[in-house]
Amino acid sequence: MKLASFHTGLHLTLNAVPYRIERILENGECYLERLTDLAIIKRTKSDLSKALTDGELILQGKNIINENSNHTPSDLSSFPEKEQKSIMRKYIYVEEACKQLGKNPTKINLECVVNYVANLIEDKHKPSFHSVYRWWKKWKLAEKNISALADRKSGKRGSKKFKGHIQSEIDTVIEHVFLTRQKNSIQSTYDALCARINEINIFRNNSLPTPSRATFYRVIEKLNKYEVMLAREGKRKADNHFCSSGKGPDPQYILERVEVDHTPLDVIVINEITGLPDGRPNLTVLLDIKSRMPLGFEIGFEPPSELSVMRALRNSILHKGYVEELYPDIKNQWPAYGILKTLVCDNGLEFHAHQLRRMCAELNIELLFCPKQQPQYKGSVERFLGTLNRQVCHRLPGTTFSNIKQRGDYNSEELAKLTLSKLKELVHEWIIDIYSQSTHRSTQRTPSNLWIEGLSLVEPLLPESIDHLNLILTTESKRVLSHKGIELDGLLYNSSELNLLRMRSNENKITRIRFDKESISYIWVFDEINGDYIQVPCTNFEYTEGLTRRQHLDIRKDARARGAGECSKIELLKSKERFRKKIEELGKNKFIRERKKAARDRNEWVDTKQKNTWSSNSLPSNNNSDLQSTVDWDLDDIPEFETSHKKVC
Repeated sequence: MKLASFHTGLHLTLNAVPYRIERILENGECYLERLTDLAIIKRTKSDLSKALTDGELILQGKNIINENSNHTPSDLSSFPEKEQKSIMRKYIYVEEACKQLGKNPTKINLECVVNYVANLIEDKHKPSFHSVYRWWKKWKLAEKNISALADRKSGKRGSKKFKGHIQSEIDTVIEHVFLTRQKNSIQSTYDALCARINEINIFRNNSLPTPSRATFYRVIEKLNKYEVMLAREGKRKADNHFCSSGKGPDPQYILERVEVDHTPLDVIVINEITGLPDGRPNLTVLLDIKSRMPLGFEIGFEPPSELSVMRALRNSILHKGYVEELYPDIKNQWPAYGILKTLVCDNGLEFHAHQLRRMCAELNIELLFCPKQQPQYKGSVERFLGTLNRQVCHRLPGTTFSNIKQRGDYNSEELAKLTLSKLKELVHEWIIDIYSQSTHRSTQRTPSNLWIEGLSLVEPLLPESIDHLNLILTTESKRVLSHKGIELDGLLYNSSELNLLRMRSNENKITRIRFDKESISYIWVFDEINGDYIQVPCTNFEYTEGLTRRQHLDIRKDARARGAGECSKIELLKSKERFRKKIEELGKNKFIRERKKAARDRNEWVDTKQKNTWSSNSLPSNNNSDLQSTVDWDLDDIPEFETSHKKVC
């Protein structure tokens, strides 16, 4: 540490501006020259002392240091212990010389001081007075900075052993052999250097020296680690490895920033009827960043898609009153509900879908996309998914763990005992009774308390009705309005209101419609005159009841394959029953991929009226088979969990 006093010629930095003291008057006034434009300002010594106390002033001695640097000079403790003792030994000699001989170093009578100090501290290796004079002078020139008495010099030491032609060859070989995406080893790079030097020496009178292997390895070790990884691994890998951690986004209110993501759950579920494994279900979840409260989720065999996001979004917006009715063993409530302000997602195709963009626009939700291959921009939901898999799925029979090494010889399919409905119950219980009630490491609060506290500051927005929300969460398209009504996927939709709309319009007019992929019993037709939508039922309502669009398309495909052509109502009902039996048969297929497809259809085969409270894939089965009743799970056996710190580049 440097020591300095106010004197003429002293350089200092005041409020990040460099100055030099030009003159000091007897009354304590100091005239400071601003080095940027040579302007003169006046301050008293008292003002400067106060500025130093407030952290506004830095005394820099005679030499100007880099004012943009954030580094603090090192002190005595930064040296090794052995070197600290050496510095203190030198300082005792220098201090005594300064005390007895004055402030300016001279060699006169210095030998007497050396003898006196050596006897005082019992120094067996008494230095010469020339050495003490050199220490004293160095200390004086460094403005009494004790670090100047260190034996080693600050900054980079040593110089390049090889220069000129040989150094150029070393740099060339490193660039073209080592710093490549082929990731050649250091040994192969050294071999290439030796071969290159041998080729050059054939045509030279004075042969170039060949560096030793140890020397070459030290050259590689001194290369910039970021530049090495950038060249060998790529920019994304280098940026992720050397990124710094930060606090990340800091929303002020609940529902201000919500992150969404998908993941396959690390557990295999079984068919409630056949007892055979159906595969790993997928999870889509929305997480509020302010409170770390999960707003809603969707579990099922629907792959990450626009439909799974829509189901999770519906569950997030609506009140969770179904929990008390369906899961009476859950002790706490799930108070999360409301329309979010910003939805943060990755660049998956399902998030860029036109229909999802329209749904978010009608709900006044801003879609925010993370940069490509940068999952840390929504790190909170990524860590939540990892925590859920570790704390729930990895502790259940039939878990697949997070990777094949961790799984070892564990046979997940043979040991699977959990049904999809029971898995949903466990996830509900873990989210509501464990995760939401546990202290989060980042916030040091429980998500439940933070959410309740947030409700006192913000009143969540809600749709005007469940019918209006269901209308928004549909797919928009255009169809021709004719005397038959509207045809969609081979089905006709017509009603008296639709006929009136046609009478007020042109013949065979193209009109906007909306349909629900989860229930094809109704469609909505836009009335341009009144500016609203008309709900129109299917003319073959008995067939479409409880049927999803994807199931209907599969039934039509199967019917056409059998040569049925345009199916009548009776033929469609027969095909529907045949399709249901086909699902049951596929559930017994020896291939798990076929059983997983069947499970996707079977879990969608539910009454669409229940969609008002919970998506069709999220309702537990009412089948009280022996397979389900023999499984008795208790989440009290699952220990408390911890969340991770956020990491942002």
